[in-house]
Amino acid sequence: MMLLDEPYRWAEAVANRRDYIEDQLRGGSPVVGTGYREGALLVTLVQGQQKVYEVYDRIAMAAIGHPTDIEKVRQAAIDLAHIIGFNYSEADVTLQQLVHFGLGPAVKTAFDEIVRSPYIVRTLLAELHRLEEGATFYSVDYDGTFQKRERCGCLGGIPEADRVMQRRLTDLHAAELPLEEALDAALLAWAAGRWVGQLAEVPTGASELEQAAEAADLKGLLKSELEAFTVEGALLERSRPGKNKYRLLTQGELEAALSAYR
Repeated sequence: MMLLDEPYRWAEAVANRRDYIEDQLRGGSPVVGTGYREGALLVTLVQGQQKVYEVYDRIAMAAIGHPTDIEKVRQAAIDLAHIIGFNYSEADVTLQQLVHFGLGPAVKTAFDEIVRSPYIVRTLLAELHRLEEGATFYSVDYDGTFQKRERCGCLGGIPEADRVMQRRLTDLHAAELPLEEALDAALLAWAAGRWVGQLAEVPTGASELEQAAEAADLKGLLKSELEAFTVEGALLERSRPGKNKYRLLTQGELEAALSAYR
């Protein structure tokens, strides 16, 4: 009888695990990624904890979740990138390799093995295209599932927030904008994701939720949140000299984007 019960116990344990992780992530500050005219942008709002990182020459990541788990994922991504670069070539270090054969399986294994601690983290990675304009984004969820997107990618505390942010950036064609406009679009997308995550009850219909988000005072919300949060952002800049395309946003770039919300 115990053997017959075992699959059900495992399924129940996984369901409880999922509920616990989602509850932990719900209140987190969203992370937003978008292409822009000269490269790719990652941005979020933080209260001290760093959430945006360089991974390799043309690859960066941002994450939402527990700081120790974010650090584990970051280190795993960096280690795998350097192993591939050392054993093969720098050109072989791709986001697809890191996600499909590294981060995705590792995070899934930690989630599936009930005796292990799962990664309480949702990870967004960006890669600047090598031979053409544009950028690719991958999201890796807490259970190891991953998704590829072109032009932009967003993660909030709940999947509904992801969709609202993604829709805003897609509708604005943010990937075609100059940096200042793309940064403003990304910040308002962040505000939309934050707004969704704070709802006591999320509308079940996607169109209903998107309409409600459009009607929300996102600029007012962003202005209010900037009293407690600071903006953290980084670029993968195509025109940057050398192999490494990663750099942090400058204070001047941030001030230009935030002046309307001060």
